[in-house]
Amino acid sequence: MKKISLFLIMILLAAVLAGCSYNWIMPEEVTPPNPDGEPVSYATQIQPIFTAKCISCHNTGGTAPDLSSGKSYNQVVPGYVNLTTPADSEIYTFPSPSTSVHAWKKYSANEATLVLTWIEEGAKNN
Repeated sequence: MKKISLFLIMILLAAVLAGCSYNWIMPEEVTPPNPDGEPVSYATQIQPIFTAKCISCHNTGGTAPDLSSGKSYNQVVPGYVNLTTPADSEIYTFPSPSTSVHAWKKYSANEATLVLTWIEEGAKNN
C-alpha cells in the first residue's frame, strides 16, 4: 500500500511539473517612423491608422471624435493633441499599447511611435 501511495504521489508531482510552462513575450521591435528624415504625413501615415483601427466606432454620428477621412484632423488637433507635451496627447495615450484605458482597439508599438512623432513634429495637416 505504501508503494502505491508513493507511486501515485510521484505521478501527480510529475503531472503538475509537466503542466507548468511559460511563454516568453518578446517586446515588439519599433522601427523609426521616418528614417530618411521626411516628416510624418497625416494623410498617408496617420489617417490610415485611424481608418484601420478607429473608424468602426469613431465615425460620423458615432463616438467622438469623428476620425473619418476629411473630418478627423479638425477634431483631433484642437482637442486631443498637446503640442507642449506630446507624450500627454490623448490621441497618443488613450489607445496606446501600454495603457489599458481603451478597451477595444490599441495602437501597435510602431503605430504609437508614428503618432507620437507626428505630434512632436507639430501635428501638421500634411
